[in-house]
Amino acid sequence: MAEAAGSHSAHSRAIYVVAPDDMLVRALNQHAGGWRAAALQGVPDAGALVIVDLDEPAERRGLVETLRGAGFGGPMVILGASGAPEDEPVARPVRLGALLARIEAHWAEAESFDVHQLGPYAFVPAEQLLRDTKSGIVIRLTELERKLLLYLAAANGASVDREQLLAHVWGYTAGVDTHTVETHIWRLRQKIETEDPASRFLVTEAGKYRLLLARPDQAG
Repeated sequence: MAEAAGSHSAHSRAIYVVAPDDMLVRALNQHAGGWRAAALQGVPDAGALVIVDLDEPAERRGLVETLRGAGFGGPMVILGASGAPEDEPVARPVRLGALLARIEAHWAEAESFDVHQLGPYAFVPAEQLLRDTKSGIVIRLTELERKLLLYLAAANGASVDREQLLAHVWGYTAGVDTHTVETHIWRLRQKIETEDPASRFLVTEAGKYRLLLARPDQAG
């Protein structure tokens, strides 16, 4: 376990899985929402999330002790067993939906204290608001608006399709016939966009949505 698994910050939303096969990795990646799962190859950095899916209690304990001993201080989700106080046990049988919800809750908590620059606004998820960096004007967000912007911000400028938003923001299953996303996007635009082109950072592209994130040198 001496070799590092790669350089990932908390913003990269990296998930590493320890399991006897790649079934869980494939299942997670089929439902990926701004994150990517891979088999653990070494010691990840503290920004990663590790999921342990091993049958034998001794194997689970040994792996946790090895990673902690190697300096990994990040969160671990232990399937089928309790772990150390800093780890998160999940009882078996494990439903994929419940595990995905746990993953999303982890990233939401980790990222709620980040500040994203969206056009002329600083998006502060923890305070559920947008703040105009020049005028100081504050725009309050509903919880769904906060979740929607946070999920799009996590995509780091990439387009996100309607089905992903329905699944990860609203919890709807695939194939649901609803205009929920379109309606919330429209309402959000009415709240935050003006005639000033600088305020138009919520982009629609052929049924997909993305945020125009400011580069670090543009922030502020």
